[in-house]
Amino acid sequence: MLEDLPADIPEGAKYKVAEIVRRWGLLADLCFSDLLMYVKDPTDPTRVVVVSQIRPTTASTVHQVDMVGAVFSKESASSVFSSFLTNSPSFQERLDQSGQHKVVSQALPVPYEGTTVAVLVRDFLLNPQRVQGELEATYVSLFERIAKMIYNGDFPYAGDDLIEAPRVGDGVVVLGADGAVQFMSPNAVSALHRLGCRSPRRGASLFEMALPLTGPTRAALEGRPELDEIERKGGIVVTFLSLPLLDKGTPTGTLVLLRDVTDLRSKDRLILSKDATIKEIHHRVKNNLQTISSLLRLQARRIESPRARQALYEAERRIRSIALVHEALSREVGEQAPMGQVIEAIEVLATESAPAGINPIFRVRGELGEVDASVATPLAVVMAELMQNSVEHAFARAPIGSESDLVVNVDLVRQHDRLEVRISDNGIGFPDDFDLSNTTSLGLSIVRDLVVSQLSGTINIRMGPGAEVFVSVPLKGPDE
Repeated sequence: MLEDLPADIPEGAKYKVAEIVRRWGLLADLCFSDLLMYVKDPTDPTRVVVVSQIRPTTASTVHQVDMVGAVFSKESASSVFSSFLTNSPSFQERLDQSGQHKVVSQALPVPYEGTTVAVLVRDFLLNPQRVQGELEATYVSLFERIAKMIYNGDFPYAGDDLIEAPRVGDGVVVLGADGAVQFMSPNAVSALHRLGCRSPRRGASLFEMALPLTGPTRAALEGRPELDEIERKGGIVVTFLSLPLLDKGTPTGTLVLLRDVTDLRSKDRLILSKDATIKEIHHRVKNNLQTISSLLRLQARRIESPRARQALYEAERRIRSIALVHEALSREVGEQAPMGQVIEAIEVLATESAPAGINPIFRVRGELGEVDASVATPLAVVMAELMQNSVEHAFARAPIGSESDLVVNVDLVRQHDRLEVRISDNGIGFPDDFDLSNTTSLGLSIVRDLVVSQLSGTINIRMGPGAEVFVSVPLKGPDE
């Protein structure tokens, strides 16, 4: 519901709230608590509404139901109203929904230019009999330091453009202002062991542990997160995200989140290798098709029969239109062909084969975007045939005169489940007795068969002045 924040909240404040929410998985894990973001109800200032919620991965949740959209009065959310009023943290104790456990709500104001625009609430179960260990005490103290940073305007960080961060459970190292290790979680120690650091110890710096990291220093100097990655023998890869701990802009330490990404990097390498192989296959297919095209062109030049020569030229052109798709696929990652590039190349083919005296002008409107190769290849042939048909036959029976401009309109529409192509021209149109199902034209027969049989689509032809062909095909291949 962040997009539904009250209209009177400045855009900068909305951005700050959104950035806190983007990074608050870290906060929820550190404080072992549910986090809720409250704003004032835009329709009633005597109420507050929950606009976002997150549960921790390090503890059980307090709220079994989704709280987003829940509205509270002053009596039921006194700590939230207190923080809005005083611009300072506040606490409230209440019973949970079962009435059996006591819940503590810690309300933290989110200020913007001196005014509290939202309140971040930490909800956790109170258990006086539970003894807090060092790890939990350290994590909660880190949360308190970051909560103070929110109040002082040091968090969220300016220029934090990292998309994904490790979770607390992956590994935590806390550095002091001098760079010495103050704390290491068990998972962090395990990750360091995998890197060959057999004796990680408190009081030492990361460089003393043979970990050449520059992120902690850069983070402290620039006041924003910095990411490092170390790869060791055997393909072991660990990422280090350094988050500066600030007090009114002054670095007081660094929170380093570790994550063993060996498996992820191995999968990335496999994917890159697969993508490279697929691109190479398409490149070779394109080259083979171009070789066949060249052979047909050479053969056509040696044939004396005009009809046979024309047939070979048409076959050569169709092969080139198929090669266009493989050429586009050889430049892209994956099996999606950018149809815009393919259509531009088809225009060039059609223009090159225009009869003398015909000046083709192609007007392409709309886009088909990226299309699966199983659809792109036959569709490219269909469009090439229809555009070529306009170029060759639009003025075939027109009076001979000066050079004529042939306007071919190519209208493209991409629906959520279909692709629609409409190709029309300003030529003489189809004969009155034309029947697509019984046509003797090889090109239009190919179009009909590809659309109906291979693409499971439909094709319609409009009779009258100018030729117009409408093709509609499912977005996915017929076998999907």
